[in-house]
This record gives sequence, C-alpha cells and structure tokens, in this order.
Amino acid sequence: MLRLDKKQLLENKEIRKVQFEGENYFSIEDVSKLLNEDLSEVIGLTLPIDGEYKPTATIENIEKGRRQEELSDFNRALLKARKFKD
Repeated sequence: MLRLDKKQLLENKEIRKVQFEGENYFSIEDVSKLLNEDLSEVIGLTLPIDGEYKPTATIENIEKGRRQEELSDFNRALLKARKFKD
C-alpha cells in the first residue's frame, strides 16, 4: 500500500485540491486514480473545485478510509505467537 505524502499531493498538478478552513482538501476521485484504489469508504466533504462540487477529504481521512490489506495466514500466526490481538 502506497503511503500518501502531503507535500507530493500539493505539488501534483493532476490532483485537484482546495483549501477550506485552513485545511487542504483533495479530490477523492483524483487520489483514487493516483493510488489505483477504491476510496469509496472515505468520509469527506463536498466542496467546490474548479466551479464543480466534488467529494474531497483531508489526507488523514483518506488514510482512515483506505482498505487495509488482509493479513496472510503466516503473518496472522506470527502476531498470535507474539501475543498480539487477532
């Protein structure tokens, strides 16, 4: 899973962004294309970008909404062996 970097997203011309109440909001659709991931679980705001209202979210909300990869049986067994929660 690729890690999101705020600086790179701000510099990327393909990602539409808007600033609202001191926070940077990024187009969920554009970030989804960049990551090639389904971001339908991301909670965000609908804000105007380039004259159109688009679903947007902060980097923190995008990270929370990303689907986590399923652990392999081997990794799950390692976690159990180290007495972590399943």
